[in-house]
Amino acid sequence: MELRQLRYFIEIINAQNYSRAAKNLFITQPTLSWNMNKLQNELGTKLLYQVGNKVMPTTAGNTLFKSGQMVLEEFEKMIISIESDQAYEKKELVIGSNAVISPVFMPLIQQFLTIYPNFSITIEESGSIKTQKKVATEELEIGIVSFPIVETELEVEKNIFHTFAYDAHIVMLKNHPLAKTHKISIKDLKNEVFCSMSKDYVLWHVLKEKARENGFSPNIALLSNNYEVLIQHVLKNNSIAILPIQLKKTYDQQSLVWIPIEDKIKPFDIVVIHKRNKPLSPIAALCLEFITNQKIEQHE
Repeated sequence: MELRQLRYFIEIINAQNYSRAAKNLFITQPTLSWNMNKLQNELGTKLLYQVGNKVMPTTAGNTLFKSGQMVLEEFEKMIISIESDQAYEKKELVIGSNAVISPVFMPLIQQFLTIYPNFSITIEESGSIKTQKKVATEELEIGIVSFPIVETELEVEKNIFHTFAYDAHIVMLKNHPLAKTHKISIKDLKNEVFCSMSKDYVLWHVLKEKARENGFSPNIALLSNNYEVLIQHVLKNNSIAILPIQLKKTYDQQSLVWIPIEDKIKPFDIVVIHKRNKPLSPIAALCLEFITNQKIEQHE
């Protein structure tokens, strides 16, 4: 049985006449009769009987009529719900990320917005750890974060054409006693004063973990979620910070040195996350599909 046949059947009962029903349905009467014969043959029972020009349901037909009305009502509600959530209306998507991570995906996001100009995307800045938690608790649908992934309920997606990552470096003033070192181990910083990203960020956890592996707890004088605040603290207080090397070009004119870390710290992969087994809204699904399967356009 098809929904189309069910609609035809219900209209016949409402009109009580094949001719009027066919007219209301904008089809021919032979087409209507053929469909009703097919429906009755498929169900193996007589659904309608006609006395003169009046068409009435049998007991089986009456059951189908009552249940069929509810089926069609639910179907119409479903269609309305889908259409109200359809992808091509004006929609806004909020993506969790931060000032270092989001720029690597920004060319893809900009390409997406060029193709779908009636969409709006807002980047909600936070640390990767906090963003992961927000996606896991469904406060956000999508996040752009760096490894490690600490939440167990997340799916991790990578762009199939590009590998995105960042490296952590030690940042200090050029006149610091360790500034001329080519590489620094965390153990050599045992007596130094740090400023650090908060525990919402991966780098806080890296500092804590590497210090613990080397038998000490880092002396952290300042925590901030703002890279600019940390840079200024290093400049004014001769402290040390662990920051992404990608920030170097922004602060290249400052009196700072960026020194690689000798300890085994892999580059932090930058990926897109969403909640496992949780359906995405049309705009989120479209955006995720685009930024993970599209190549960045190169402009000369």
